Amino acid sequence: MSTFIYYQLYIFLATFYGGVVIGFMYDIYRIYRNMLKLNKIIAIIQDVLFWISISIVAISVLLYSSDGKLRGYSLIGFILGALLYNLLLSRIIVKTINKFLNTVKKIIYNVYLKMKEVFRSIYKAIIYPCKKIYSALNPLILRIKRIANIPNQILEEIKKYSKIIFKKK
Repeated sequence: MSTFIYYQLYIFLATFYGGVVIGFMYDIYRIYRNMLKLNKIIAIIQDVLFWISISIVAISVLLYSSDGKLRGYSLIGFILGALLYNLLLSRIIVKTINKFLNTVKKIIYNVYLKMKEVFRSIYKAIIYPCKKIYSALNPLILRIKRIANIPNQILEEIKKYSKIIFKKK
């Protein structure tokens, strides 16, 4: 075979690999979208970013393999790569990643529950004595507030009666 055919085979295999990468990226994006349910505007922005990233991958593959030339066998390579990935590997990879993420999620949730229990115990250990001290000191605090308010009451009474006394002449 001539070097031209090897070159075309290289381009085809590179674009086939690019199709596999694009299929994998789509699976990751699909898992991400299922995990986070966001509103429509953010979903549209994420879709645009996804298509931009896929375009970057496709253009990079074309630039490195065929100096950016798009041929029919390049398109067939991308399509076949994505199609075969979707038929053969997609389910296995999605299940594996979902199991991994669910395991991580369970671990994080269990750690959260333990931390919540510890903080609740610390909170109770701090708040319970404070409530007891406050309930014991509350009558004393109210008396002190009443006593501290006596000068203000006296001044108010003086102002009130001084107006009456000074108006009488």
